Amino acid sequence: MDAIDYTELESRFHCACQDVIGELSMQYKTNYHGTGKLETFFALIQSEFERVVEIFSHGNNLAADREAMRRIQAIAKEHAKKCVDDYGRVK
Repeated sequence: MDAIDYTELESRFHCACQDVIGELSMQYKTNYHGTGKLETFFALIQSEFERVVEIFSHGNNLAADREAMRRIQAIAKEHAKKCVDDYGRVK
C-alpha cells in the first residue's frame, strides 16, 4: 500500500469544502435569507459538512486511516465554524 500524501489529500478536501460553501451560499440566498431561518440554516451547514466528510472519505477509501479522517474532519469543522460565524453576522 502506498503512503498517503496528507498535504495533497487536505488540498483536495479543501476544494470539496469550497464546493459546499458555494452551494450553501446559493441555498442561503434562495431559501434561508430572512428572519427566523438562521437556526435552520446552521443545522444545514452542519449536515452538509458531515455529508462531504462521508462522501470524501468513502470515495478515497479513508475509513481505516485514522490520521486522514482526523485531518479531514478538522478541516470540515474549521470551514463549518467559519460559515456559522460569517452567516451569524449577516443581518
